[in-house]
Amino acid sequence: MSFGTLLKEARKKSKLSQDELAKILEINRVSISNYEKDKNTPTLSNLKKIQEALNLSSDYFDDENKIKVRTIPLIGLASCGVPQSYALDGYEPVVVSADIYKDGMYAVRAEGDSMSPKINHGNIVYCLANEIIDNGHIIHYTLNGESGIKKYKINEKGTIITLIPLNSKYDVVTIHENDPHSLKMAKVVGVVDTDF
Repeated sequence: MSFGTLLKEARKKSKLSQDELAKILEINRVSISNYEKDKNTPTLSNLKKIQEALNLSSDYFDDENKIKVRTIPLIGLASCGVPQSYALDGYEPVVVSADIYKDGMYAVRAEGDSMSPKINHGNIVYCLANEIIDNGHIIHYTLNGESGIKKYKINEKGTIITLIPLNSKYDVVTIHENDPHSLKMAKVVGVVDTDF
């Protein structure tokens, strides 16, 4: 049984509408709807609030016959705008559904709107460092110490990497093979709306 199905059943047993549960959790109704449709999973703090609001045991979503959840590290911020230097050595646990969890997964919090509407300011972004990255994939990258999120593109010769924002108000980052640079990339594999 999926997390969303379990949440919906528990909410209905508590005789709460999505709007009512959202008000209790101080988030918007769309987030509850996305949780129930398994489009997003809540942060660890929101998961605890859901368990309290619906009077659920702490292992309700982690029973052998139910969905398992894992935690991954939220390591810091990533610019969705002008790339900036951020410390990426934090560790705040963030919950992720066990069915999408992979070794090497981590999270960053998006700052800015260059990737709207896919990634918005305040969203938690799941990243996977050991995935193959192809043209068109959205990535979290560090380039010469700056952390950002952009869409990845490489030319046919493999000599020019372009990092493209979805919001055209922002500049494209271009890296030529002869440019001195230190680039690390991880594929973005999920986004959680944290209602900031």
